[in-house]
Formats: sequence, structure tokens, C-alpha cells
Amino acid sequence: MKKIILGSILLAFGIFQSCSGFLDENPESRMPEEEAYKSPALVYVNAVASVYSSFSNRLYGSTDNVHTLQEFTSDAWILPGRQADWVDGGKWQTLFLHNYGPGMATGSSTWNGLYLIIGNCNTAIDNLEKFIQAGGEDFLQEYQHEVRVIRALMYYHLVDLFGRVPLVLSSKVTASEVAQSSRSEGYNFVLNELTECLPHLASAKSQNMGLYYGRMTKAICYMAIAKMALNSPIFSKDNWNDGSLVGGIEKVAPTVTEAGKKISITVDGVARNAWETVVYCQEQIEKEGYALSPNFASNFNKTNDTSIENIWTQPSDGTTYKVGDYNPTRTMHSSQASAYGLQGWNGACSTVEQMNVFKYGTEEQDPRMDMTFFYGLISVNGVDLPSGLGDGKNLVYNPMDVVVDFPATADDYILKMAGARMAKYEIDNTTSSYLNHNNDKVFWRYADALLMTAEAKVRLGQSGDTEVNKVRERVGATLKSNVTLKDILDERMLEFSYEGLRRQDQVRFGTYTEPTVDRYAGVYHNVATGDYVDDRTGFTTVFPIPTSVLDLNTNLSQNYGY
Repeated sequence: MKKIILGSILLAFGIFQSCSGFLDENPESRMPEEEAYKSPALVYVNAVASVYSSFSNRLYGSTDNVHTLQEFTSDAWILPGRQADWVDGGKWQTLFLHNYGPGMATGSSTWNGLYLIIGNCNTAIDNLEKFIQAGGEDFLQEYQHEVRVIRALMYYHLVDLFGRVPLVLSSKVTASEVAQSSRSEGYNFVLNELTECLPHLASAKSQNMGLYYGRMTKAICYMAIAKMALNSPIFSKDNWNDGSLVGGIEKVAPTVTEAGKKISITVDGVARNAWETVVYCQEQIEKEGYALSPNFASNFNKTNDTSIENIWTQPSDGTTYKVGDYNPTRTMHSSQASAYGLQGWNGACSTVEQMNVFKYGTEEQDPRMDMTFFYGLISVNGVDLPSGLGDGKNLVYNPMDVVVDFPATADDYILKMAGARMAKYEIDNTTSSYLNHNNDKVFWRYADALLMTAEAKVRLGQSGDTEVNKVRERVGATLKSNVTLKDILDERMLEFSYEGLRRQDQVRFGTYTEPTVDRYAGVYHNVATGDYVDDRTGFTTVFPIPTSVLDLNTNLSQNYGY
């Protein structure tokens, strides 16, 4: 399956015969620099492939990354303390209860991982520029634009997660030397980079269909611009602590909606407001050939590299592109995992809040419940699995039993079985290790573009019914009429659960800081963590600048509230 990245180029040059794949290869040291930049294939390997390889699991898959911050601080996913298991010094409960501080390991690891990728981008951009200035061929500029888009995407995550970040734009400058940019400056930089590079990107599929598998394309860039536009009222706001982003949808929506109408973004030579930009970009993505896959589940199966819906993915399998993925391991009970020949750590699960949105256990239960979660009696190949507790009971995941932390008096069976588990990515037991799976990691897909357009239209006073119902019809859900912003936020949870989007959505809709049935003032938690932070200003909508970063660069100051 996922063996081909550069098609005939790889075969022609035989570069990868001694390695496990292009994600592991950086042969620049094997030849003089001027030789390494003489052909498109060699430039790609020496200047671009190493940037992609540095993604590793820094965006998705490991314990501390972008995906963890987006999902485990949201209202959707939780890693409860199961007595002796998963307390981890209060780490996971701290994330969920928004009691995070500058010393948080997940924050510093995510920050460092993103800047590592940015550093590799800067090195590639500077090396390419040297040969461009020396009269190099046009393909050097094409690769430089590609790497600039990667760098812009990393800054997109940093601006989203941390707000005020240093813009390191040269390999000759370190993060310890630069000044801290305002959030609006970071926003403007990312948007300018994306719109400037857009015309120079390939109009090609990023799936496993040729030279651009897993690489930056026009469609990815349009999607990134749409994301920037959708969140522009947040990202362009330098004071997010004034209370305007907290209090729920009805309170926050007017502020966000009106701000988006006033923001001007120029794409393809035409200025539009933020919401109009979202709609335009979705139309361009459709013109690039993307559409909803007929089958929702096919976007996450072990051959999802051919999905017509997945716009941006990270190539991943158990042999060639080994991107470690802890998520299936972290969510499954050992009894279930062992039936697949894998390992399971019995941890991460859905919140009760999310189960309520899915209308679990009712006649109106959303069809995506069965496509997203393991729940109820668990069977593999027709065999009901044991609980693994030696009690003669079966393995039964109980979605409504989950709490932040189980006290010492809790029944062992209840605490071990609590919570619906992530089942979105197809389980494949043919991989080479329990942390490597044959599913490409999905960052953005066309269903997201449709629901972003629905939101933009509603904020413009128009109907978003058509786009929402395309997504719902695909899975056999009841169609809706006169959809509201609340409907769209719920639809985004139903469609994108565990895809690393939830926190950002909640911040934009004004629900991130709101108490839920799972977390609220006084909720029981482990003594290793602090109380739930009932934030009424909005300071928790960005994470603190890590202590280690502040110690390294005295030009930086901490975000408000930390």
C-alpha cells in the first residue's frame, strides 16, 4: 500500500533503497551541496523531505502534541483517573479541568515540537534561497513556496494555542534571540504567507496518487486560509481576556460574527470579509476535486490514503512511514486489544457531555455513534470478550459512568469499564508494532470545509442547511432545517470527534470556558491536580508560554492569567 511518494522519481534515482522511506532520509551529507540541489528529485530529498519527516508524531499520535491539547482540554474527551491508573501526577485531569500552568509538560512539548519543524523549514528555505540567488532553476522556488506553507501551518497552530509567539524566520536566528509578536502579528504573518504562496502550489491531490502524497497543495492552502478566516475574530484579537469570548454561544456569537464581517482578506486578488472568504475557499477546494466520500468510515480505514475527502493527511503505516500512534492503545481495554493481537492501556474515553450530543441510548441516537465509538458489549470476530478482572463478566463499555476521577471506594468493574472508547480509525493487527497503524492521520477533510461554509453562511444571515444536510445525509442522519450556530457546533462534534478540532471550535463559539455535566466547580478530582478553573475572562482560551521557553528567552513575557 503506502509505498510510493515520488513515483517514478524514486525509481529513477534509487535514493531510498537502504532506508525505510522518504520520511527517514536526509542524504545531503553524502554528496557536495551543489550536487544535492541540481535536480528536482535531489532537491526534494535534501531540502523538503526532511521537513515532512520532522512531523513525526508532533501533531498527532503521541502523548504531548497539538491533538492532545485540542481534544483533552475540550468538552469531548477525557482520560479519567481509574484509581491507580492514569493519574499520572494529575496530568490529564489538569488538562481537562483547565488548571494548566507554565510548567505543563504537554504545553512545552507541543511548543518545542512545532518550533523544531519550523527550524527545519527555515533551514530548507535558506538553503533554497542561496541557490535561487545564484541563478537556480524555477523548481527551487516551487519547493521554497511549499516549505513556506508548512512553516505557516506550524505558526497557525502556535497562534491558535499560545497566542503571542516569536516569529523565527531564519535558520541564522534562534528562538532565544527574537522578540515576542502579538497575536494579531502572528495571524497576519500566517495569512500573508498562505495567500502569497497559494498561486505557486501544485493543483494536485495530496493522497497516495502520485508525487504529492502527503505534501502541500493548493487545496490544503485554501483550507488553511479558510481556517484562518473562520478563526480571524479570535486570532486577530490581541486582548482575549476582556470577557468577550466567554459565556456561551448566545453571548459570544454577536462579537465574533460582527468582527468577521469587518475583517478583510484578499485571496486570488479579490478582497472579501472573513465569512465570504470561508465560502470562497470551500468552492475552490471543490474545484480541486475534493468531495464527500460515499462512506464516512472509509476516511479512517487502513487504506484511507485513497480517500477523495481527506484534504491534508500525514502518511502513516507500520512499515514505511512509522508515525507512532498511542491513541488506539490508550483507549482500548487490554482484553479488547489482545483480541486484535495488540496492547491496550484502558484510558481515554468520551465524556458524558459528548454522549448527550450524540443522544446516546435514545431513539434519536446519531448514526455516527457506531462509527466513532466502541461501547456496550464488546465482541471481536463474533466472540464476546471477558472483562479481564476474573469475575466472569463480559467486557462492556458503559458510556455514562465516566467521571473525572474515581475514588478509592469505587467498584473495580465500573471504573475499568467506564466510558465509550475511540473507534474511528480502523484497527489493523497486521502492522509491525502496536504503536504503528496503517491509517494515514487525518488533519483536514472536505466535510470540515462544508461545515465551515455552513457556519460562515449563518453568520452572514444566510441558510447553512444545504451544507449541514450534505454531511448528515451521507451517514443517514435526519435532515435539519433552519440550522443555528448551536446546531453547527453540535454537528462538528458529531462529525469530527477525536480529529483534533474541538477546542478551537469551542473557543470560537464561546463554550470552551463553560462548565459541563462532566466538569464544574467542586467536581471531584485527584489530589494531584487543582480545582476546575471557572474562567470568566477568557485567559484559558490560550495556553501559558512554557517556563522553559521564558527561561531561555528573556524577551518573552507570560500570557495574562498565568
